[in-house]
Amino acid sequence: MGIFLSSGLQLSLSGLNAMNKTVSMTVMCLLLGSAGCSDVPDFGGGASVVPDVSYVVEDATASASDAPAVSSDSSATISLGSFTGKVVMTGDVKILPPLYKQGAEIKDPTVCAAVDVPDERLVLGEANAVRGVFIYLNKSPKGGKALVTPAEPYKFDQKNCRFFPHCDIIPVGQEVQVLNDDTITHNTHTNPLKNPSVNAGVPPGDREGKLSFIYRKTESVPLSITCDYHTWMKAYQLPVDHPYAAVTDETGSFTIKDLPAGKHSFVVWHEAANGGFVERKLLVEILSGETTKMQIDYPSDRLKL
Repeated sequence: MGIFLSSGLQLSLSGLNAMNKTVSMTVMCLLLGSAGCSDVPDFGGGASVVPDVSYVVEDATASASDAPAVSSDSSATISLGSFTGKVVMTGDVKILPPLYKQGAEIKDPTVCAAVDVPDERLVLGEANAVRGVFIYLNKSPKGGKALVTPAEPYKFDQKNCRFFPHCDIIPVGQEVQVLNDDTITHNTHTNPLKNPSVNAGVPPGDREGKLSFIYRKTESVPLSITCDYHTWMKAYQLPVDHPYAAVTDETGSFTIKDLPAGKHSFVVWHEAANGGFVERKLLVEILSGETTKMQIDYPSDRLKL
């Protein structure tokens, strides 16, 4: 802390040293005010002078920079585990027939009916394993790892009047490029709750992704994507800002890694479930260094087809 004296007061170095105690008392009096320090010292020459005092405070920023850095990676001290399992339909189940058979009389039949078009609302594998079920946390848990957004664009394709893939997780901030492998024009129409909607045509044979967009916000449930030209076309995407989400594959299996140890409440969502939810709050306990395995039963009476 430096001290500057003004108001015409001039002191030699030796005089200043001699009056060190006096000046110190004056400074203390100015700081303490009414604490009993009211007398002004006489510096001689028959004049009494009250010096103006300025305090130069050390640079707080510089001091802070000298302090040891504290790591912001909370996961470094958090015990992690994994969650894996399978979604299986229980009860009376019927395999859905194709949505359209090859050669059916539908719009643009030479392209759209060139092959059988499956009904992707419910796709069952061996032992009634369910494909296309979303399992996710609504938000990142305390101590969770940060999302790493891929630098390369996500490819969202169309072939024989179907979207590929039908269901997927999309990291917030990743570019989505819309492709078209068909010889006809398609229309991509997103139906989000929080993000801006996209509604644009995709020209025939576009393999460059001239239409692209980015989800900037998370969604609480997967959003649907449709084609206004071919109304049976549908896909689902879930934008997330954390890595704790998955979609079941053709065997009904999923894996979510690096979860902080503790209890977590997962959403289990499927397009054919009544209201969309198989489970709104599936409570799962994750143990440190271990993999929690679970079969998630999907009762067939929850279907709405």
